[in-house]
Order: sequence, then structure tokens, then C-alpha cells
Amino acid sequence: MPSPLPAASRRTVPPAALLLLAACAPAAASREATGTPSLTASPWPISRAAVDSLETQPLAPGVWLHRFTRLAGPWRGALLEVDRSACVTFRAVKGAPTAVGRATTSALLAGLPAADQPLAAVNADFFISTPPGVPVGAMVADGRLLSGPVNRPILAFAADGTPSMGVWQAAGTLALRSGVVPLVTWNRPAPRRLGVVDAAWGQPLDSLVRPTARWLVPLQLPESVGGAPRGRYRVAPLAAAGPSQARGDTLLLTGITPATASLLRDGDTVAVQVALAPTMPREAVGGQPLLLRDSVVVAAVDSAGNAGFRDVNPRTAVGVAAGGRRVLLLVVDGRQPGHSVGIGTRPLAELLRALGARDAINLDGGGSSALVVRARDGTTRVVNKVSDATGERPVANALAVLGSCAASR
Repeated sequence: MPSPLPAASRRTVPPAALLLLAACAPAAASREATGTPSLTASPWPISRAAVDSLETQPLAPGVWLHRFTRLAGPWRGALLEVDRSACVTFRAVKGAPTAVGRATTSALLAGLPAADQPLAAVNADFFISTPPGVPVGAMVADGRLLSGPVNRPILAFAADGTPSMGVWQAAGTLALRSGVVPLVTWNRPAPRRLGVVDAAWGQPLDSLVRPTARWLVPLQLPESVGGAPRGRYRVAPLAAAGPSQARGDTLLLTGITPATASLLRDGDTVAVQVALAPTMPREAVGGQPLLLRDSVVVAAVDSAGNAGFRDVNPRTAVGVAAGGRRVLLLVVDGRQPGHSVGIGTRPLAELLRALGARDAINLDGGGSSALVVRARDGTTRVVNKVSDATGERPVANALAVLGSCAASR
């Protein structure tokens, strides 16, 4: 393997970065007092095989910002490297209590409480227009599911912060008088796919789902097991001209097939139990496709989407290395001749592997790609060069890094 870049190849930290470091100094001092890592060099030097030039700036104990160039592209981009053994927390950020809506990554980062020491964020999942700004894949924030899973991978963080990647599913049951039927969706209403919608969906049902839907009114204070609704409910009709948005503890039963409809009567008592499988993450954002699995480039990088999607574009991706201890948040600029043309899905996977990632996932790209850092005075700045001429694009959600061990909500 080629030798790491020597220290001499790393450029001097610019004055603006020194101001940011000074703002972080009190936090660094407090961590040193407790014996946790201080502002030191990363324990994982970046190989010459990955980049041609590199500029490194420590943001906080265990968090480094790298700016890099690869002449073969040419690619230019930024990499946020996080050592999970330091005092850091990952958070999925929506900026609203429901799945609906968009905001820039800068606004999402700026909106986090200063007490949690927000350090940086990248844009996360792709989004849809109807309902507006809903993430394409699953999103979990503080153990609460906002948008439900589809057949796409997610990047998930367990309660202890351990990262993992894969495809999650909604799995549950609806117990009726005459038997039990499976629930296969949660906060992802679809025709003929039986499931529930709770208040976190934040949107009335569309015309394809509404005609067969029913209210589920709680008969007692519902339980919440791992953030999932569970309990006994009374079935009630959905008025033709009435509301169709779940609020409070009330659920909507959607995707009812004729076979299930024949077993349901208004006024019946039913039992609902739903969860995410295989586990309920603490935080999760979606992406597409998986890029690496056990250091092997996943075949989907050559088949996901159309040829234009797989071709050179601005990209955002996340890699995990060192047994889950090292997390890499990567942004590669694109669509800017003379600065950076962008990167395809396969070269992106190979770049992350060269950076040391064992597993990796592609997030939303194009004009959405943004890596933002925040100073202690609350000001934010985008450290890459976004491709939209109008500036930073509002996105569905973001993945933030906090310089605190137990972030508040």
C-alpha cells in the first residue's frame, strides 16, 4: 500500500479556520480535562492512493475536516472524518416534527441547540415532491420514525451510536376478531399494502389511498415500544369530506385490501403492533445505492438508477471503517469545469475504499451536495462549492455531527 501523505504535504490552516479552532478551544479544553481526545492528528493517515493534495483542519476532538484534490477527475471535495471513540453524536435532522418539508443543510445545522455543540452536517436522503420534501427512504430521529422504509438501504445509528447499513422493513400485525393480518407499511401509505400512518407523517392521505382508509382511535393511552405505536384501537370510518391526517395518538389504517375490508367493521376493537425490522435505530437516513459492503464494491453501483445518475455528478456519501469507530462524511463537487467535474458511482465507491471505508452508502447528490460546519457563535459556512447557481439547495434532511456525548432534544 502506498505510504501516507507526509506532514509537509498538508497545507497551513487558513486564518478563517483558526478562528473556528479558537471558537472550539473551550470545548476542547473541557474534553482534555476529562481525559477524552484533544485536537490532535487523525490516527488514520490518508493514503496517497486516495488523493493528490490534502488540507486538514481539526474541528473538535475526534473530528477533522479534510479538503482534497484528485487530478485524474479532476475531483475536488471535502471529507469530514469522525472518531466515534471521542465525545461525538450523530443526529438525523429534519427541521420539523413531521416528514414533510425542506430546508438547506446550513439551516438544519444552525437550528440545532448550541448546548449540543453542533459541529457539521451533510445533506442526506433524496426527496419527493408529493408529499413535498418527504425523504424517499426511511428517516428516524431520536427513535421516532418520520418516513417509513422502502426497498432502499439506510444508514442507521443504534442507541449506543454504532453505525450500520442495510435495508430495513416495517413489520407488524393487526389483530381482528376473526384473526391476525400482517402490517407491511408504517408512515409510507400505499394502495393495497396494509399499514398504519401516525402523526409523524404530517400529511393528509392522497386520493389513491384515502378511499379505503379507516381511523384507529386509541381505547387507552397507547404504548410506545421502541418508538412504535402499539395498543388497542377502535375502528372508525373516514368521512368522505373530512380530515385524513393522523394527529395525536390516533392512527390511520391504510392500504386495506377487499379481503381485509371484509373482516373489518366500524366500531370493532383491534390490536396494533408495528416496528422496524431488524431493529429500531436511534437515528437513520436513507440513501441509494450501497457502495461498499465488507470492502467490496457492491454490484448495484453499476445498475442503480439510469446512466445519467451513475455518471459524473456532485456526490454525498458516508463510509464506515475501523469496525464502526471511524465514520467518513464525503462530498465531491461537480458540474463545474475547471474546478471539479464530479464523480460516478463506481469511482465514488473506489474512492471511499481508498480512504479506508469498509462499508459505504451514496446519499442525495447534484445540487443537494453540501458539507457545512458551524462555529460556536452559531454561524455556518459551506466548505464545498455547491453546483447550483442559486446557491445551497433546500433538502429533505441532513446528518449532523455533534461534539457532545449525550445530546439533548
